[in-house]
Amino acid sequence: MIRLAALLLALPLLADADTTLRFCAAGSPTTFDPAVTDSGIDHISHLPIFGTLVETKRGTDELVPGLATRWRVSPDGLAYTFELRRGVPWHSNADFQPTRPFSADDVLFTFGRLLNRDSAFAKALPAVAPYVVSFGWEKLIRQVEKLGEHEVRITLTERDAGFLATLTQTFTVMQSAELGAQLLKAGTPQRIAQLPVGTGPFQLKSFRKDSVIRYGAHPGWWRRAEVPRADQLVFAITPDATVRAQRLRRNECDIAAPVGPAELAQLRRDPAIKLATAAGMNVGILAYNTRKPALAKLAVRQALDMAIDKAAILRTVYGDAGTAATTLIPASNWSHDATLKPAPHDPAKARELLKQAGVLPLNLTLWAMPVVRFYNPNGQLMAQMIQADWAKVGVNARIVTYEWGEYLRRIDAGEHDVAMSGWNGDPEPSGTFAQLACGSASGSFWCNPAYEQLLAQGRQAQQLDQRKAVYSKAQQLVLEQLPWTPMAYGRVAVPMRATVKGFVLELDGSTYFDGALPR
Repeated sequence: MIRLAALLLALPLLADADTTLRFCAAGSPTTFDPAVTDSGIDHISHLPIFGTLVETKRGTDELVPGLATRWRVSPDGLAYTFELRRGVPWHSNADFQPTRPFSADDVLFTFGRLLNRDSAFAKALPAVAPYVVSFGWEKLIRQVEKLGEHEVRITLTERDAGFLATLTQTFTVMQSAELGAQLLKAGTPQRIAQLPVGTGPFQLKSFRKDSVIRYGAHPGWWRRAEVPRADQLVFAITPDATVRAQRLRRNECDIAAPVGPAELAQLRRDPAIKLATAAGMNVGILAYNTRKPALAKLAVRQALDMAIDKAAILRTVYGDAGTAATTLIPASNWSHDATLKPAPHDPAKARELLKQAGVLPLNLTLWAMPVVRFYNPNGQLMAQMIQADWAKVGVNARIVTYEWGEYLRRIDAGEHDVAMSGWNGDPEPSGTFAQLACGSASGSFWCNPAYEQLLAQGRQAQQLDQRKAVYSKAQQLVLEQLPWTPMAYGRVAVPMRATVKGFVLELDGSTYFDGALPR
């Protein structure tokens, strides 16, 4: 917990409305270190604080300069040279006063942390960067070099067409080498997860778990002259989606984290509320833990998949806020193969497959998501419907759930049998495909050499039509092997007060607060 005097203050949700942007968040972050988490709740709390080398133009998939002003790629596609933005100041607080602006040393420190499992930071924190594993960066990135105070070169072992797009993701945010050195000298490297220092539009002022996060505008933000922002940003932690909707209607927050279809229907009727909507670039899934003997059998996974009445779940759980998922890639993504169709709902065939596999009666744990996501607006209801469907074919499912951070930790440890999960993707599909890579934190623990080879081909192909053909084969393989059951693609909808100006909804559903004003 951040120990600052402001923690003693109550949350003034109605104060300074003209300069304070209030966000009803879905949960508390488990860490302020973006490198070691794959939680969306964590990342949304990190986005105001940090910056990345490369960004996307808001609301598009266009790559634009961030902390790197320009870059060039070698003819062989292996070396990326970045010219860094000059004079970008770091945040300061009572615990850290930077003596220099952002430089090449910070890029080396950031990538060193990500890639070195033997560093003091990696040993101090009980997690390995999950996306580094998913994207295969430990093998992909051969070298990160300082060419000058404001120039770095990253050399890859093989071509990766999605590498630049990956540098826009939250786990790649730049962190201060000077802060790292200070923490190492003090013997407290673990504090990097509690003392976030970035270059972003807002800096952390205080955090009270399960209650409130307070940010103040960073006076030295490099985009301050061109992008408006509030003086203060307040996250009111509100885990219950119904309560979030109520607080939004009572003008106790300006923007709210996702709410369920029922709450959205009510908000649409309120003239004081508006919605930012887009076709969701996400997928909700069931992950089968293939480390478990029964679930290692393809026939069992096929049976569990076809026993689920997905059409009924879509109608009941999503309403008009989702569409049926046919592959692991969202329908709004350029690499989606619309010709592929999942197996139809067939309880009789499911029971026969389970009998042939010799696993009946089958007892499983079914883990239900405790949070609302675009790709799964009601985990408990979905779990109950799946439980009933499976009972009809001889499968006894015990529903399990935990607080979101604990839920993710236990899934990463492989404690589940079948778990609900999902992914908010982006226009570059390699990130979604990487969620099923061997060693990734997908919940399936699935390793398939043919799939790995297809991912490598997709990364190395330079033409879009070539990549699409390869990725179609990868989607087909996943449908055949079913380490995941794709459930639905959720429509993205962010509710806010009608007076909010400047908020832009990202294609992947990310929520950025710079540029947004309460009125």
